[in-house]
Amino acid sequence: MTSRILKIAPVALLCVAVSSVFALGLADGAAKFLGSTTVEGPVPSDFGTYWNQITPERQCTWRTVEQTRGTFDFSECDIPYNWAKENKATFKFHALLWASGNPSWLRDLSADETKEAITAWFDAVAERYPDLEYINVVSEARRIHSQIGSNNKIIEALGGDNEDYKFITTAFKMARERWPQAILIYNDYNTIQWERNEGIDLINTIKNNGAPVDAYGLEGNDLIVMGTGPMKCYNPDLLKNALQEIYEKTETPLLISEYNISNEIDSIQKNCFAEHIPVFMETEYVVGVTLWGYLYGQSLMQCITNPGINCCGLIRDGEDRPAMT
Repeated sequence: MTSRILKIAPVALLCVAVSSVFALGLADGAAKFLGSTTVEGPVPSDFGTYWNQITPERQCTWRTVEQTRGTFDFSECDIPYNWAKENKATFKFHALLWASGNPSWLRDLSADETKEAITAWFDAVAERYPDLEYINVVSEARRIHSQIGSNNKIIEALGGDNEDYKFITTAFKMARERWPQAILIYNDYNTIQWERNEGIDLINTIKNNGAPVDAYGLEGNDLIVMGTGPMKCYNPDLLKNALQEIYEKTETPLLISEYNISNEIDSIQKNCFAEHIPVFMETEYVVGVTLWGYLYGQSLMQCITNPGINCCGLIRDGEDRPAMT
């Protein structure tokens, strides 16, 4: 698949064009992928039973790969990448620039040194993985909540941010130079229910600045309604309307990039999956869905109902939770 196809073809045709690739997991025969993240170590033996797309949670981040400046160790990232190759699944690289993925040594660098370090990082990834299909180029960089430039000079090094997110535009241009055929993604959270307009503004701003953005990744963390009463799932009709608004206002295909209902209450998780997953799979301009972890307790995503643990998985102690069935 190429970015050229994604840009010029209707998304429905794009999905049909790639459906033959996905002969694995629960979405076998579907016109879009259904995947999950994976954590450190070997890919679980049952991963391909369920999922035909894989996203490494932390294994491919800058912080993991270049713990010491100038020394690149891709051994952890190779594991999910090679699994995808061997199983003819789709691999999504996560992520080139992400606040949670910044190496600690960045804080000691000047802006010029930071630009050199970013360039070396992009070059190293491109040399190791020249054929990436999907790339989270920049993740979670909206100024309303971003820490991407905290204790470092990433923003300054990439051109600054005069209310125009120039640093994001620069990162996308750098990525396009190295991966002319990849699907380049901007990824963020709270962009469906709570901060939709801010996300739309970012995408349109960087596109108007010339950023080659091929897809908009919506993490979907804001699809639980919380208040004084019991937790509820975000209404599926409102979800449909929100996705339509985002797509129409950005004219950019969407990915559900980190869907999770991190809740210990099985019935709530089940109801949300039953209401949301069909919307994602039946909306033509949603290219695919990635769950943020399917094994209970093995993701870094904290539980809404108990922040001390992770509870977003669909399989617990070897047993399917109701949301899986």
